[in-house]
Amino acid sequence: MRSAPDHIRCLLLGTTLALCASPLHAAEPYLLGISDKLTIKVVQWKAADSTFEEWTALGGDYAVGADGSITFPMVGSTQGAGKTSTELAATLGAELQHALGLTTAPTVTVEIAQFGPIYVSGDVASPGEYPFAPNLNVIKALALAGGESRSAETSARPEREMLTTSGALDVLEEEYDRLLVRRARLDAELAGLDQIAVPPELEDHPDLGTLLAAETAILEAQRRQAEAQSTSLTDQVGLLTSQIDAFTQKQSSTEAQLASSREQLDRVTTLSDDGLALTSRVASLQTVVADLEARLLDTETANLQARQDIAAANRERSRLADQRISDLTLERQTVDGQIRALALKIGTQQGLVREAALYTGAAVPGDTAAIYSYSILRDGEEIAAEPNTPLVAGDVVVARLQLTNTESIP
Repeated sequence: MRSAPDHIRCLLLGTTLALCASPLHAAEPYLLGISDKLTIKVVQWKAADSTFEEWTALGGDYAVGADGSITFPMVGSTQGAGKTSTELAATLGAELQHALGLTTAPTVTVEIAQFGPIYVSGDVASPGEYPFAPNLNVIKALALAGGESRSAETSARPEREMLTTSGALDVLEEEYDRLLVRRARLDAELAGLDQIAVPPELEDHPDLGTLLAAETAILEAQRRQAEAQSTSLTDQVGLLTSQIDAFTQKQSSTEAQLASSREQLDRVTTLSDDGLALTSRVASLQTVVADLEARLLDTETANLQARQDIAAANRERSRLADQRISDLTLERQTVDGQIRALALKIGTQQGLVREAALYTGAAVPGDTAAIYSYSILRDGEEIAAEPNTPLVAGDVVVARLQLTNTESIP
């Protein structure tokens, strides 16, 4: 078998990218990363004809997947991330030789058609996805994203920007303070107290008296309304109890009269049967007994109705008390939700005030200078970075513009 010419043997040594690399790149070869797009060719040297035969069925474009591997025909999943293109080519050639039972491994060339992207986020003019290129570092990535983010309008009118953001923050904080006092008032109502406990967050508030006065007035009004409802039902129960007492006395009197009338009716009926009394006398006594029985029934019915009305009044009093507790509890839950939502809004607005201070140059507490800090998110970890820190495909560059002083904005 004839040996291949020197220039052909040179082609067999590795990938196109490695052969064309400069000495600097050869010293630090590029390692494949996730989302890199590769063009792979497979050829076999035919010594009999002194020619190469390209395996077009296997060649084509491939991408390094999210797990760092590529799926290659006849080989399956093969780890690509972390390898050079030369190493991946050698691996694929060896795997093909083993899978196909060849005496010699076919020649595989791996060329990077497109690098995986990097991402730039944070305080930059145009955050987003950008193509990676060798020798890319943090400062170059920021240049791709348009550099630091500054609004021409806010820079031109810093006072207006600060007034707008600070005013919105003041409104949110005032509403937050009112909600804290309202929650304290609801707690007092639920506990049956006549005074509102001052929330710890507001002990030094300059307008504490005004805030407490408004909610104290509501507390007293609610208490008077509850007392009025309870007193009305209590009076109604007292009146019905008096009626029951009167009905009881009337019932006793009617029962005594009815017993006496029945005795007379029995005697007169006996005499009438013996012919010693008039039939009209018997009829008259029967009418009296029937009338007394009807009056007794009416009294018992009225007595029973009064007792039912007392029970209804007591149920209504319990219902009103339970409803009041339920309404107060529901209102407190609502206020809690509003407080949490306002806390988030205040945090966001504080960030906007700080951002306005950073981007406009307007004074903020401490009057400190704005600086940029950088970090890189790589493989789930955040790494502190400098402007000349090198990047790899898949990195997320985060630029943060912040004050050197970490005091919170009131």
